[in-house]
This record gives sequence, structure tokens and C-alpha cells, in this order.
Amino acid sequence: MTPTEEVTPTEEVTPTGEIIVPVETIPQEDVVVSEDSVTVPEEAITVPEEDFTAPEIVSPLIETNGTVAIIDEETNTTSTLDVGPDTGGIAVGPDGTRAYVTNINNNTVSVINTINNSVEATINVGNYPSGIAFAGENAYVTNVNSNTVTVINTINNNVIGTINVGEKPGAIAVAGEKALVTNINNNTVTVINTINNNVTATINVGERPAGIAVAGDKAFVTNANSNTVTVINTINNNIIGTINVGSYPTGIAVTGDKAFVCNANSNTVTVINTINNNIIGTINVGEYPAAISIIGNEAHVTNFNSNTVTIINTINNNVISTAPARNIPVSTTGHCVCVVPVPKPPCPTCPCPTCPTVPKCPAANFTSNLILVVKFTDLSKDATRWYWTFGDGTNSTEQNPIHVYSKPGSYRVNLTVSNSNCTITKSNVVNVCNNTSSIR
Repeated sequence: MTPTEEVTPTEEVTPTGEIIVPVETIPQEDVVVSEDSVTVPEEAITVPEEDFTAPEIVSPLIETNGTVAIIDEETNTTSTLDVGPDTGGIAVGPDGTRAYVTNINNNTVSVINTINNSVEATINVGNYPSGIAFAGENAYVTNVNSNTVTVINTINNNVIGTINVGEKPGAIAVAGEKALVTNINNNTVTVINTINNNVTATINVGERPAGIAVAGDKAFVTNANSNTVTVINTINNNIIGTINVGSYPTGIAVTGDKAFVCNANSNTVTVINTINNNIIGTINVGEYPAAISIIGNEAHVTNFNSNTVTIINTINNNVISTAPARNIPVSTTGHCVCVVPVPKPPCPTCPCPTCPTVPKCPAANFTSNLILVVKFTDLSKDATRWYWTFGDGTNSTEQNPIHVYSKPGSYRVNLTVSNSNCTITKSNVVNVCNNTSSIR
């Protein structure tokens, strides 16, 4: 047989014993989609979750530039203190003379003397310390990337214990002799006995639990991806309610018989009656409200994307004012050490691990390219190994490979087959064009 003779796909072996390689062409079709309105049936789609190093919801105070504002209740004035970059959570000690601030990227806790506004100690804790709360004379710090809680004795500022909790522990709150920790990646809350520092329970809550606050014998947990608040009875660790709130709830604070929930994607604050767990109001605030703190009868809401603070009267749930981030009115009552919510400037590159990420809806779009696909079918007899060269510098050891050529043309294809006895090669030229391919 000469190299120019045509071979049909039905031929298998020539009288001289040569092997013929038939070629199938996967047809290419031009698809035209009309611009009419198209209804797509809804399907349950599960998006795989990815691990993340610096979750945007672990600490409602990570956008602070490390500046702390100290409010003097006697003179009703404020002063500021820099405690380093990437300040996370903050809590005031039992006697009010010290404030403990987590430094998320330094893996430390700064101890601030509130009398003279000086940093008097720095304590090494776990990786990416975020939330902090007090139980008696001990401070409990959640370490997001270590999956632990560090216990600090505030009398001598020594670390006295490390407790293993769930994956990505973020917020923490204390109820009596219990510390409750939200585990963002596990969708759980870990309960710690603060007397012996043992884990006593794990409670399943909503998806991506972000914030937690305690009111009496109840704990309120914001579930960012579920758009709900889970209510836990802290006496028996049972769930006693689930409240639907706004989109992407994160920060939460409690005062009296009310809980105030920041809905980051709804630009609102939901007000919950903590006695009957009913919603009693929805307050419009700034863009992307994620953090909230209460001073006296005022709730201060940090609006990250607006670079403002909305101040709410917690008695009548009315907005008092909206102030620039660095111009926060001083409360007329109470004593507070709280973080000045100053968002950082935009990151020079994306993605930015310290900037809040707003979930977005998908945008439909597509393009198409002509693909020159040729399917090769082996018709060899008694072969146990195959080696193809496709004439374009590529090869395959599959028995029936599918090959994509980058452009039309004529390519010499070689098939070498072998078994334990011998090896034989067959060569043919394949013509690849836009609509069909042939062999000669």
C-alpha cells in the first residue's frame, strides 16, 4: 500500500500485515443563542468551602490601625493610644485599670494601663489572636489560626493555660462560669468551664458563626452565612431559638433587654428583644456595618465602607447622628475603653486579607473557540503497550487517545505497539481541518 492510498475506517489489517489507524472526528458546531429571556431551572448548588488564613469576620475590630480611645467618665474627654498595627479584640480588666488588646498579626496581647495610657506588658499568645473576654481574674483569648484559646492570669499577666477548641475560633463571650467561643469553620460554639478551663460542650449553630453576646442566661450568636441569630440557653447549653435577621450578620452587642445585630450586607442593624427573642426594629445605618459597641445609652456602629460611625439611642432605637470615623462623640455616662474604628487605606494589591469582603452575585458571560479534536482508535492485535506521536511535538501512551490540535494542517501520526515478543510501528498522515479530518 502506498502512502497516498485512502483508508476507510472499516479496514483493519492489510494483506501485508500493516496496521490501519481509523480517525473519528468530533464534529464542531456553531451554537447560536438567542437574546430572548431565558428561564434557568433552579438547582441546589453546593459551593465548596475554602480554608482561609485571615477570615474577615473573626474580629469586628480588625480595621482599627492599632489606635485605642480611652474615655474618662469624670471629665467626659477622650485620649488615644497607639498599640501597634492590626488591633483585634479589646476588653477591660476586672478593676478597670487595665485594658487587654489583641494584636492579630503580632500574636500578642498588649496590656494597657488606663490611668496613664501606657503599655505596661506584652504577652505572647497563639496565632492570629482575635476575640478576648474576662471571667473573674482571667482573660480568655481566641487564636484563630491555632484553633486554641489562651488563658491569661491578669494579676501577673502570665499565660496559665491553652485550650483546644474548634476550627477558626473567633468571637468569645462569658456567661457566669462559662466562656462560649464561636468556631467559624465548624459552625459550632465551644463551651469552656472557666473554673477548671475544661471544654464541657460543643453546640451546633448556623453557618459561619461570627459574633456572640450574652444577655442573662442566654447567648446570641450571629451566623453570617445563614442570615440568622442562634439563641442558646447558657444553663443547659441547649438551642432555644433561631431568629431571621438581615444579610450577613456579624457584630452583636447587648444592653438591657435588647440585642443589636449588624447586618453587613443589608446596611442595617436589627434590634431583638432578648426576653421573647422577637425582632422589635430595623435601623438603617451606613455601608457595611460590621462592628458595634455600646456606651451607656448609645450604640456605636462601625460602617467600614462608609468610614463613619452611626450612633443609635438604645432607648428609642433612633439614630442620633452619623460621625466620621475619628470624630466620635463622647458618651455622657459610663466608662469605656474602646477601639477607634479607623479603616485602613486600600491595599496596594488584591486580595486584601484585612479588608472586609462583600459576597457578590455572579455575572453570566461566556466565549467560544474552535477546537480541533481528533479521536484515535487503536485496531492493533495482541498489543500490550501503545505509544503515539501526533506530529505536533506531543505524544500519548493511551490506547485510544483524544488529541487537540492547535491549528489545521497535515500531521504525521505514528503508533508504536509492543508486547513481550516484539515492537512494530505504523505511520500515517492525518489532515486536520476546521470541519473534518482524514488520513492518507
